[in-house]
Amino acid sequence: MYTIKQVAQLSGVPTATLRAWERRYELPAATRSASGYRLYDEAAVARFRFMRQLVQAGWAPRNAAAVALDGAGHAADLPSPQEFVAAVGAGLSPVRRQALVAARFRAQPLPEVIEGWLMPMLTELGNAWAQGRVTVWQEHAVASTVLRRLHVAFENTPNPADGPLVLTGLPSGCHHEVGLAAFNVLARLAGLQVVYLGPDLPEDAWVGAVPAHPPAAVVIAVPTQDDVAGARAALSALGRLSRTDALQTPPLLLAGGGRQADVADLAPGLGHSLTAAAEELRDTLTARLEPDD
Repeated sequence: MYTIKQVAQLSGVPTATLRAWERRYELPAATRSASGYRLYDEAAVARFRFMRQLVQAGWAPRNAAAVALDGAGHAADLPSPQEFVAAVGAGLSPVRRQALVAARFRAQPLPEVIEGWLMPMLTELGNAWAQGRVTVWQEHAVASTVLRRLHVAFENTPNPADGPLVLTGLPSGCHHEVGLAAFNVLARLAGLQVVYLGPDLPEDAWVGAVPAHPPAAVVIAVPTQDDVAGARAALSALGRLSRTDALQTPPLLLAGGGRQADVADLAPGLGHSLTAAAEELRDTLTARLEPDD
């Protein structure tokens, strides 16, 4: 067991701050020795050390306290996009990173998580990488953690058998899946029957998939400038296919992602609100598939 002075030395948190944190944020009170001194165990030292790291990384103390206690169950207790990215740059451990992402996905409905936290966090993460505040491996680690969560959410969201069929995927050479994975979840929630074809799909694969499973729409994501050429090749090939007799009803071709404007001559863009894009696509396809009076 440690006295408060020893905890201050081990955690790097001044004794006055330790007392304030206990009082303000309902951290578990220390036990008392027979003579009335505060005593702390190893777990308490680790908790204070971790909370100090979060605060130094830019977190609000209230949020840091909730996470340090593993008691964050509400969105207000969880880190903002900026706080989360700052903590990643400061060396947030893989276990804590995964726990925070999981807690965020549990705290709110998926559309709110995706629009209100996930997409702003990814924007902040990209900016932090460009400015050298996070490393390449840290950025990839966060993206992988989020992608796993989105894939689980996608598989757990019922695929409506009677909804308009939408094929989605990424063009040849593209592996930036997170944005499209988020759209896939929201599109299923909106009532669309979504089949994700995966990343790095060459144009001949697109041309083979569409006649095999004729969709109402095809969505190709164009996340970065490097993905424009592959997306243009795939969309051009699908456009040529649509002008043949191979398809009874040509699908609506659409583009999403940060560089969707670069292929606007081949496919209309979905816009940059994923929830609105999913709902507008549902409404468009529903109207398109309704029989004429």
